[in-house]
Amino acid sequence: MIDYRRKIDNITNLYRSYDYEVFLYQLKEKILDEQFREIFNEIRWAREIKKLGSPIPNELLNMLENLKGRIVNYYIEYLKTNRETIKIEDPDIIIGLGCSNGLGFLDKRVEVLGELVEKFPEAKILLSGGGMGVLKTEALEMLEKLKKNYKVDDKLIILEEDSLDTLGNIVFSKLLLKKMNILCNIEKIIVVTSPFHVIRVHSLLSRVFPKEILFEIKGHDYYLNKVTNDVTTRKIVENEIKSLYRSDRIFNIVNLKEEKKTGFEVDETSLFYQMLLYHDLYRNRRDILRKYYGCLEIYKI
Repeated sequence: MIDYRRKIDNITNLYRSYDYEVFLYQLKEKILDEQFREIFNEIRWAREIKKLGSPIPNELLNMLENLKGRIVNYYIEYLKTNRETIKIEDPDIIIGLGCSNGLGFLDKRVEVLGELVEKFPEAKILLSGGGMGVLKTEALEMLEKLKKNYKVDDKLIILEEDSLDTLGNIVFSKLLLKKMNILCNIEKIIVVTSPFHVIRVHSLLSRVFPKEILFEIKGHDYYLNKVTNDVTTRKIVENEIKSLYRSDRIFNIVNLKEEKKTGFEVDETSLFYQMLLYHDLYRNRRDILRKYYGCLEIYKI
C-alpha cells in the first residue's frame, strides 16, 4: 500500500528545496536533470492515482504544476541569456542533428552547418537523422541543402540515417564512427542543433561519448532572441524535458541490469541493446542490429 502522506511530504520538501538562483549551478553539476525527472515522475504518479479515486489533494497537484512551471521558466531564461562557454577551433568533426522543418528549424541548422563547413573545410561532417514515414531522411535533406548553398567536399560527408530521436542521434553516431574506425582519432567535436535542444544534447553527448573528447554545442540564433513565455515556447520546452526523461529511462534500465557488476560504465553497447528491447522507436529492429553488430563490445555475463 502506498504511503500517501509520506509521498506528499516528500514532494512538498522537493518543492520547497528549489532555489531559482542555484538552478544554473545544479545544471552544471548534473543535479538538476535528476530532480526534473523526479518531478515529472511524481506528476504522472499523482494524476494516475487521482483518477483511481485516491485521497490526493488538489493542492498537491497544483504544487507540482507550479513547480513544473518554475522549471520551464528557468529553461526559457537559460535559452535567452546563456550560450555554450566552450569554443572549439579546428574541430575534427562537425555533427549536424536533424529535425522536422515545420518551423524552419532544419533550415536554420543547415545555415550554421554551412558556415562551419566553410570555416573548417578539413573537418569531417556527420549528418544524423532518419525520420518516420518520410521519403527522404533528415540527414539526406541536410546534405542536399548543404550542397546546394555551400561548398562541400563529398569525401568528408558521413550520413547516419537510422536515428529517430536524440538518443538515437548520439548512440548511432558514435557506433557509426566506431564502425568506420575513426572515433579513436577524434578529439574535438562541434554539434549543431536548435537553441532549445542544447541542454538535452549536452546531457546525452557527455554521457555517451568518451570523456576525453571536447565538444561545443551550437544552437542557431533563430528563435533564441524571440523566446518568450508564450504557449508555443512553453510546449517546446516541456517536450524537451519530457524527451530527456524518456531517454534517461534507458540509462536507468541499463544501470539496473548491470547493478551487480563492479566498475561497469554505461556505454553505447549497453544502451544500444536496451533500446532494441525497451525503446518504442527501436524495439526489435534487427536491421539496425545487423548494421552495427560488428562494432559492439560483447560483455561476458
